[in-house]
Amino acid sequence: MRAGRGLTVTGWVLGGLGVVLLAVASLWGFRGYESVSVTSDAMVPAYAKGDRVAIEKNDGGGLHHGDVVLYRTPARYDGADALQRVIGLGGDHLVFDGEQLVLNGEPLDEPYLADGEGLSDAYDVVVPPGRMFTLGDNRAEATDSRHFLTDQAGTLPVKAVRGRIIDNPAMPLLLATSVLAGTLLALAGAGFGLAGRVVRRRRLAAMTRYGQSSSRTQSRLSVRR
Repeated sequence: MRAGRGLTVTGWVLGGLGVVLLAVASLWGFRGYESVSVTSDAMVPAYAKGDRVAIEKNDGGGLHHGDVVLYRTPARYDGADALQRVIGLGGDHLVFDGEQLVLNGEPLDEPYLADGEGLSDAYDVVVPPGRMFTLGDNRAEATDSRHFLTDQAGTLPVKAVRGRIIDNPAMPLLLATSVLAGTLLALAGAGFGLAGRVVRRRRLAAMTRYGQSSSRTQSRLSVRR
């Protein structure tokens, strides 16, 4: 029975590790990441309507210039989610003269734009603390902070952010690898557990047959005597 117990113990260990890894990966993925569908062409060419993108859930902390964020605010778009790029953060001075966007006195290089800056009225904005100024990459089509300049200079509270696009695929890849590894360990554990059960049953059957055979032999010996 020792071999069967060994297989069973191995199954329990591998299966337990697999279940724990799956639980951790699932909880981590559910709480930290989300997949959303792009609902407009405001971020063309980077993201087009209908694209599925992965976002890292975020409540507005640790934002950087150039981050593409998903935000929601009741005051705009009827409370629907919007995907736009962070151009300015608290304390930044943004000036657009109709041709060039200037951030804190330096012309802003924007290689992600669809077709240049796009048609827009000039604006001069100082972003209040705790707020952000966002623009779509497809400036000709995007309805962004430029269109709400009368409402706190078009800025939004950073707390409106729900998440930001993941540019580095390392974290989603690690998450997917953890799920795969957990699944394989759980299946391996189930396999070892089943193998241990089969071995125990075969050993028990063999011992039963051996016991029955011994009993018949002893019976024949008794009759001969």
